[in-house]
Amino acid sequence: MLQNTFLFLPGIGKKSEEDLWINDILDWDQLILSLDRKYTSKTRQDIFRDHLFSAQEALRKRDVSYFAERIPQNQYWRLYKDFLDTTVFLDIETTGLSTYYDVITVIGTYDGKNTELFVKDNNLEEIQDYLEQFEILVTFNGKLFDVPFIQRTFPKIRIPPVHIDLRFLLKSIGISGPLKVVEKKMNIARDADITDIDGREAAVLWSRFVKGDDDALRDLIAYNISDTVNLKKLMDICYATKIKREILPKLQNTTIQQTLFGPSRRELLGGYQPKTEIVNPDVAINSKGPALEIFCNNKRLLSIQRKRIQKTEIKITNLLGRIESHDRKPLCVGIDLTGSERRASGVCVLSGKHVDLRLIKSDEDIIRTVERAEPEIISIDSPLSLPEGRCCVSDDCGCRQFGIMRECERILKRRGINVYPCLIQSMQRLTQRGIYLTETFEDAGYEVIESYPGAAQDILRFPRKRIDLRELESDLMDMGVTPHCDRDPITHDQIDALTSALVGYFFLAKQYEAIGNVEEGYLIIPDLERSDVK
Repeated sequence: MLQNTFLFLPGIGKKSEEDLWINDILDWDQLILSLDRKYTSKTRQDIFRDHLFSAQEALRKRDVSYFAERIPQNQYWRLYKDFLDTTVFLDIETTGLSTYYDVITVIGTYDGKNTELFVKDNNLEEIQDYLEQFEILVTFNGKLFDVPFIQRTFPKIRIPPVHIDLRFLLKSIGISGPLKVVEKKMNIARDADITDIDGREAAVLWSRFVKGDDDALRDLIAYNISDTVNLKKLMDICYATKIKREILPKLQNTTIQQTLFGPSRRELLGGYQPKTEIVNPDVAINSKGPALEIFCNNKRLLSIQRKRIQKTEIKITNLLGRIESHDRKPLCVGIDLTGSERRASGVCVLSGKHVDLRLIKSDEDIIRTVERAEPEIISIDSPLSLPEGRCCVSDDCGCRQFGIMRECERILKRRGINVYPCLIQSMQRLTQRGIYLTETFEDAGYEVIESYPGAAQDILRFPRKRIDLRELESDLMDMGVTPHCDRDPITHDQIDALTSALVGYFFLAKQYEAIGNVEEGYLIIPDLERSDVK
């Protein structure tokens, strides 16, 4: 396809290229021979001739950069078959979705024949040398996720000059959605053991492995290998489909079609079946001895040294020591507030290591609980202020012109942490209630901070409740708290209330970051960089 492409020539777009094909000028050699009769301008003839000779030389030297600089990015797919031997399919796994707070745990690659793995605390840095040999990188959503993560981890790494992001290429042929949804649409199956795993669950698998669960690592690696292998299947399908839908229909003459695409035409028109070496990866781990031996389809991929795996342990005892060193009392009430008294809010009274979890509906009962606890700090999971310039939560007021989002929410968004604007319709009643309770508590002499459990959990690298509630509960309990709950099992509202209370502890220990501004107030989040709680 590349030698039938003329888009790298100055002034040649898709329509001009199509005109060349229709006029029996099907490849670079034919255009070189036809320049004198096709174009009257001697200058244009010379310019095209120079570019065509340069393209032939670039292809001979395998210089993909020449074409990457001259062909529109949405046409990079045309380079695929001619540079297939220097194409790599890549997928990463991380501890979360934020390039600001999270880190890469696994990088998997597939070159059409061999799979390679690069694992945190073992050989992750070797990805830098490995990528040097490739000219085309194929990912799914890699422009927004994988590559930014890799470049943040390795600022000097060379990313292959041509990056084909299948998320956008697939969309151009009418296929959209997350990778697993796309695979189902294209009838690409995964092994049953990893069918239900997604990117967020992959983060939980790494956490379980760090705690000693080798089976979790096996599932994580099998999931990653399936991703990379399936990327090639999808790329092959995209390549064939783009030719079938965008190129062949424009060429009505069968002879031209046959000449342009040669023997592959029948295969393209009949439906392309991608071929890969690995169909469903059979991953096994030999866990005898100090190292974990990773095998895929009986081929050894990697040896992971257990002792090199770094663990982040956050213990309540360290926080308590810091709190007491600042002459503060380790007593906090965390409130996971709801937007209405008709629905119970989670309330946590955290005193030392002791956790008392409750579900409370009315403002009156919440206030009474706080008064009985006499906390050092109250940490509320709710917006506690309005955007600068707003006087109320109503969309009908003239103050609506000042927007629905505060600076603290913008900062979290920029850091890759999902957060709702405080004044979207679904948040307005919650914000109003949070402001009311804050004013009530502050009038009574209490110190109140705003917290956001989702952000805190992301920063602490705990799974959010919608990903794995019981795993989140386990991580919180591993900090060393002693829970007492008025019901079993603990609800997600109570878990978030506990998280809010722990944010209060980070605040009292002066191991926090306040994000926002003076006009709107601040949201408090844990800051592990200035922490000794690890």
